[in-house]
Amino acid sequence: MSQPTFAIELLRDYVLTDLLGDDYAQVIYWSGKRVARKFPVMTNDELSAFFMEAGWGQLTLLKEKGNKFLFELLPPPATQEKATGYFQLEAGFLAEQIAGRSQCVAEGYADVARQAVQITVQLDRKDTYE
Repeated sequence: MSQPTFAIELLRDYVLTDLLGDDYAQVIYWSGKRVARKFPVMTNDELSAFFMEAGWGQLTLLKEKGNKFLFELLPPPATQEKATGYFQLEAGFLAEQIAGRSQCVAEGYADVARQAVQITVQLDRKDTYE
């Protein structure tokens, strides 16, 4: 495990889970949205580069159809067997990035598979930004 990844794991696995308790998944999801606002609207290539730089893993857009985006995240080996709530930071970040591109509300959720995480982002085009 590289040093930057280890530092991230310490914060996410111990500090934040202790501080936030049962609210961990919700707070970290909204934190991901807030982080995305600090790094506004990225292209898919920029998103992939950001995920690598942040130590979140390799991100690929698998499918975009209508109002739904399906991403695959190959997280670093140390985080591959985490609980579903763990990847809510990444889901919130992607939801807000897609929302910024589309100028409407978007929600994301992560589904942990064997070695990858599938993150689905769903747009609500009826609920636009003003």
